[in-house]
Amino acid sequence: MNIEITARKFTPSSDLKSFINDKLLYLLKFDSNIDFAKVVLLKESRAEKVELIISSKNNRYVTKCYSSVFEKTVVNAIDNIKVQIRKKTANKKSHHLK
Repeated sequence: MNIEITARKFTPSSDLKSFINDKLLYLLKFDSNIDFAKVVLLKESRAEKVELIISSKNNRYVTKCYSSVFEKTVVNAIDNIKVQIRKKTANKKSHHLK
C-alpha cells in the first residue's frame, strides 16, 4: 500500500507517521485490494483534524474526523473506513445472493 501523509501548519513526528502507517496496514485485513492511502493532518485552534482517503481496486473510502489528539483521531478515522468497507462487502455479498 502506498501511503501519503500531508500535514498542514505543522511537521508530524516520525512516531506519528509510523503510528499512522501501522494503523493503515490493519485495513488490509478488511480489503486486501487497498493500494493507496492519503492522510491529511490539520492542526486547528482546539482540534486536530484527520482526513483519510483510501483507494482500493474497486472502491474509494473517505472520512474526516476531529478530536483533541491525532492518534485518537486517526483511530476513529480508520474505524469509520472499516465500517465503510464492511458495508461495501456486505452489499456485494447480498447482490450475489439475489
